[in-house]
Amino acid sequence: MISRKDVVTDSAIAVVAEQGVRGLTHRAVDAMAELPVGSTSNVYRTRDALVTGILERIGELNSRQFDRLVENTTTGGTPLVDAAIGLCFDLLTTDRNRFYTSVMLSLDPALPAEALAAKKANMATVDSFVMQLSGIDADLARRITSSVLGMMISELMSGAPKREHVESYINELAAWMNDYAPAQ
Repeated sequence: MISRKDVVTDSAIAVVAEQGVRGLTHRAVDAMAELPVGSTSNVYRTRDALVTGILERIGELNSRQFDRLVENTTTGGTPLVDAAIGLCFDLLTTDRNRFYTSVMLSLDPALPAEALAAKKANMATVDSFVMQLSGIDADLARRITSSVLGMMISELMSGAPKREHVESYINELAAWMNDYAPAQ
C-alpha cells in the first residue's frame, strides 16, 4: 500500500509537470491528490520541505528503476543498448512527469540546502548507475550523463519525443563508446 507521504509527493510531481514550479502550492497538491485541504502541509510543513521531498522521491523512484534495469541486463535478459533506449524513452513518455519535474526543479537557482543535497545525490546516483552499467570511470560517466540528458531535454522540448531519435542517439553513443574503449 502506498503511504500518504508518497501520495502527496507523487501528486506534487504531477503538479510541477502540469502547472510548472510556480504552480507548486500545498493547496494545488491537495487538489491533485484529491485530499482534504491541509493534508500536504501535514506532511510537508513548508514549500522548501515539499520541494526537498519531491527531489528525494524522484531519487527513490529512479533508484528502483535503475536497479531493475541493472538486474535485467546482468541476468542476460536485456541488451545494454536496448535497456538504455527503453529507459530514456520511458522517462520521456511513461515517466515524463518525473523527468520533467526533476529537470525543472534542478534548474531552480534558489533551491534550499536540503533540496540541493537531494539533487546532488540524484545526479550521483545517475552517474553511479552509468558507471555500473557501462563499466566506465566517474569522469566519463558524468560526461555521458550530461550528453544523454541534453538529448532527452531536446526531445522533451520537441513536444513529441520520437523513439527513433532516442534509438539513433543511443546507438551512436554506444558506437562511440566502443571506439573509445581501446584508447583509454
